[in-house]
Amino acid sequence: MTKKISRLHKTNWLKSNRNDRLFVFLDESGDTGLPSASSSTHFMINILACGTDSINKIEKHFSRYRYFRNADKEFKRYRSNADSQRILNELCSHIASLEGVFIFSFYIEKEKYVGPYLNSISKTLEDYDATKFRNFLAKTALEKIFQYIPVIKGVDHTFRSIELVIDRYVENKTNQESLNQYFKQNYKLPEIQFINHVDSLYCPGLQIVDIIGTMLLSAINSIDENSLRHIKIFQMNNPNQLIHKNEKGPDTATGTEPFPSINR
Repeated sequence: MTKKISRLHKTNWLKSNRNDRLFVFLDESGDTGLPSASSSTHFMINILACGTDSINKIEKHFSRYRYFRNADKEFKRYRSNADSQRILNELCSHIASLEGVFIFSFYIEKEKYVGPYLNSISKTLEDYDATKFRNFLAKTALEKIFQYIPVIKGVDHTFRSIELVIDRYVENKTNQESLNQYFKQNYKLPEIQFINHVDSLYCPGLQIVDIIGTMLLSAINSIDENSLRHIKIFQMNNPNQLIHKNEKGPDTATGTEPFPSINR
């Protein structure tokens, strides 16, 4: 019964916002260094996706939460696993309940990662490229989220356009454009009309994603199928076989669709 209510909720939202723009805020947590004592053990791609009408509501909730919780700007003082899970539940439970809001997190355990651009393949040659590694995982994450969010141009009950907002980890304009083309030319992704690289200091959407990533990074080893149900959390040690960590049974994006199907 719960799933039916959830689908009806999403259906009504899609019908009422058929001309809306989908904003996708993407940020990373951890570092892209090879596994070592000086590098993070995990790397994450975190995503907040929402329609235009939801952005102001999210920002107001975020501001109120920070004020009443007396939290500092980046929530850096919350580090323990218990604190992290509590804060994530408090912050995300309301945000995820808003119409047309989706929160995702994708992580790898570097020692167990079998994808490209991170692993040593010989004593003298390394298949390591920090930029390609980061971009590849971001692309893989984006491909996954659009299995949950029906975005088909020119069809009713869907978004009119997509705007991808990325934390500005790529400073060089030429490299930014190269990354934009990398996403736009991927046939597995819907058409992304707008891609912006901005500083999270003046972008509340990215600030929220950054906080989610910071909290998750400190709690990731305790995530199970009963944890943080407001966030879809995927382990992608094998990028060809993502594991939905906090959902019982098969991944709903490849099994029973969580949202109504749309005829192409």
